[in-house]
Amino acid sequence: MTTLFSPVGTADPITILGDGPMLHIVRMRRPEKVVLFLSPKMAGYQERDQRYTRAIELLSSSEGLAVPEIHLIESDNQEVHRFDLFMDEFEDILRDLVASGERVLVNTSSGTAGMAQALVALGSFGRLDIELLQVTTPRNDTNEKDDREDPDNYDLESLWDLDCDSADGSTNRVSTVQTPNFAERLLRENVSSLCHSYEFEAANELVQKMTSASDKTKQMVAAAAARLNLDGNLSAKVFGGTELSYKSNDLLLEYLYVMEARLQQGHYADFVRALSPAFTELLKRCLRTRLPADRYMIEKPIFKDGKRVGFKDTYNVDAIRADERLSKTLTPHHFDTTKTIYTAAFMALVDEYCEDRDTVAKLQTIRDVEERVRNSLAHSLRVSSRSSIEKQCGTSLDKTMALLFELHGSAKPGLYERIADAIDASLNGARA
Repeated sequence: MTTLFSPVGTADPITILGDGPMLHIVRMRRPEKVVLFLSPKMAGYQERDQRYTRAIELLSSSEGLAVPEIHLIESDNQEVHRFDLFMDEFEDILRDLVASGERVLVNTSSGTAGMAQALVALGSFGRLDIELLQVTTPRNDTNEKDDREDPDNYDLESLWDLDCDSADGSTNRVSTVQTPNFAERLLRENVSSLCHSYEFEAANELVQKMTSASDKTKQMVAAAAARLNLDGNLSAKVFGGTELSYKSNDLLLEYLYVMEARLQQGHYADFVRALSPAFTELLKRCLRTRLPADRYMIEKPIFKDGKRVGFKDTYNVDAIRADERLSKTLTPHHFDTTKTIYTAAFMALVDEYCEDRDTVAKLQTIRDVEERVRNSLAHSLRVSSRSSIEKQCGTSLDKTMALLFELHGSAKPGLYERIADAIDASLNGARA
C-alpha cells in the first residue's frame, strides 16, 4: 500500500490557481491511504466544512477511482513555527507507517515552514524509508499574497469547478526532494575521527553500516584493525604494493608502530608494558653481528594444547661455560641456574660485545625505563598517568619511542596516521 503523509496549510486543498500541494500529490501519485496532519487551526477548518477530506473525495469521484483511506491526526502544538517540536511527533508517526510495510510518501510543501524543515531533516538522517515530495506552485514561482483564498471564507465547490489541474494534460508539479544523507555524512565523519584516534575496531563497526563506503574502504579499515593486533593477513592484501605495505618479514617494526599508536592514544601503561618484547628484540639484533646466538642461547619452543605457540630464550649452558668471556659476563645473571634469559642479561652482553658506545647508551636508556617502571606497572595496581610514569623513569615517553625507532634503523614514524589519511581519501572519493 502507498500512503501519503501530509501536513495541510492555507494553500490546501485548492486555490484559485489550481491544486494545493496535498491534493496535487493525491492526483498524480494516487495513494491508497492519506494521513493528514492538522494543526489546531487547520483542524478547525476541517471540522467546519470538511474541506480537506471533501476535496480528496471530489478528486477520486471525478477520476473514477476509489476514495483512499483517509486518517486525520490533530496536533495540540500551537507553536507551528517550531520545527524542533515537530521532529519527535512526525518521527513517531512515520516510523509506525514504515513499520507497517507501507510505501510512504511525504509532502514537504504544505503546512508551515517549521513542519517542512522537520520533515526534510527526518528524511536526511536516513533512518526512515520514506520518499520526500515537493510541489511547485501553479505559477512555477513563489506564491503571491493574493494566490491563496481566505480560509475563513472558503468555497470549496466553486474552487473545484475552476480548478485548472482537472483539465486533461495538466502539468505534473510533483518532484522528489533530493536531500543530503546526513546519516551517511555523520557516519563518515565518525569513521574518520575514530581512524585518526587509531580506534580502528570501532571505526570498522561503523563503516560496515555505510552504504556509500566502497568495499575497498571497508577492507582498509578492517585491515587496520587487524594490523593493530599484529594480524597482517588482510593488510598484506589491502596495502600490498604501497608505502603502507605490511612488513611480514619485520615483525619488530610492526610492533613498534603499534606501540606508537598506543602512546598517541594515551595508553601509557600499555606502552610501557609493551617495552620488554621490543627492547629484547633490539638487543638480540644488536648482538646478531657480534655474537652468534648459538654461543649463548637456545630457542626452546613453547607448546599449548599440543601446538607450538612461540619460543623461549634459554641459556646454552655448555657453550657459555666453554667461553671464559661469556661465562664472566653472564655469571651475575645466573646462567647456570636460571633457564630464561631476561633483558638484563641481554643488556650485559651488548655492553660487553658492542663497540658502538652510542648505541649502547641508547639501549641503556631504554633499559632504565624498563627497569624503573615496566615491572611495577605489569605486576601492581598503580597510577599510570604520563606525568607519574615519566617522573619515575626519568625521561619522556616520546623520547623513548623515538629511540626505539632510531635503534630499529629503517622505521618511518606515523604509520597509523598515514593509514587514517588513506582511509579518509577513500571515504572522500566515495562521497565524490
